[in-house]
Amino acid sequence: MERIPFRKILTWTAYPLFFVVCFLFFAYKTFPYEQLANRIVHEAAVRGYQIEIIDLTHSGLTGLTFEGLRWIVPSEEEGSPPLDLIFDELTVSTSIFSLISETKSYSFDAELAGGDADGDITVGEKDFEVDIEIDEVDLGVLPALRRYTKIPLGGTISGEITLAMPSEVAESTGNIAVTIERLSLGDGKSKLEIPDWGGLTLDRAEAGNLELTVTIEEGVANIERATARGKDLELDALGKVRLLRPLKRSDLNVMIRAKVQDAYRERSPKVATMLELASSGLKAAQTEDGAIQYTIAGAVGGRLRPKAAGKRTFQAPK
Repeated sequence: MERIPFRKILTWTAYPLFFVVCFLFFAYKTFPYEQLANRIVHEAAVRGYQIEIIDLTHSGLTGLTFEGLRWIVPSEEEGSPPLDLIFDELTVSTSIFSLISETKSYSFDAELAGGDADGDITVGEKDFEVDIEIDEVDLGVLPALRRYTKIPLGGTISGEITLAMPSEVAESTGNIAVTIERLSLGDGKSKLEIPDWGGLTLDRAEAGNLELTVTIEEGVANIERATARGKDLELDALGKVRLLRPLKRSDLNVMIRAKVQDAYRERSPKVATMLELASSGLKAAQTEDGAIQYTIAGAVGGRLRPKAAGKRTFQAPK
């Protein structure tokens, strides 16, 4: 019986295989990433976004690493600041299977604001899932927050956020467990708008560590715990958010409570005087122990409706 020429077969197979490997390697290494970065900036501008990229390189076979990435999303509301996100480094990757599938899956690893954030995002035609872990991100250097808080915040945030939103929003599930260490509010310049009274300029107030726990079941995010106990401020919140599409339409219904400590009044005569002058306007919101209490309802991304609730028991609104 004639012997099979394995050596000859391997020899002739190795040449085209070597060529393919070399082609992929050099194509991978010499890809015009600068032109790709320019293309991304151009496509973003067409869609109304502003993107700045200092450097763009590859990460693995199907990933990209951005260095010095800035993403500015204009506000939909007149007078509201844009959403401004700055990443020291951002790596986004996917799989070959995801590239050819209708459901897209991405993993990311970001360095921003002195901390890190990483996770996975899966986006389908009518559903999506997120699983994000945050580690010691500095709120004080996140300009994006001012769009939502309207007042400077300080502290470092860590925690985990998971959300699965299928096509039927009422079946959404997830959890949020977040801690903000050394939370502070105010900078002595910016004003906090207080319903029924007006703007109050806050000197920096220490609120301690904020613990936030949210459970999402059947399309409703229940705030089970949102508490901070600081030397200047005590903060509490309870309530729920009924999730809707788009998310900015989600229906918020919460009760919040804030108590200014005597130490803060003594350290900030300006705030003490302004609170005293405002006491008549805040009378309906003041509780027996001197805290200020409100219920807030409305669309998350729209106009919220605050209502004084000083005479009510602190509990989640029904």
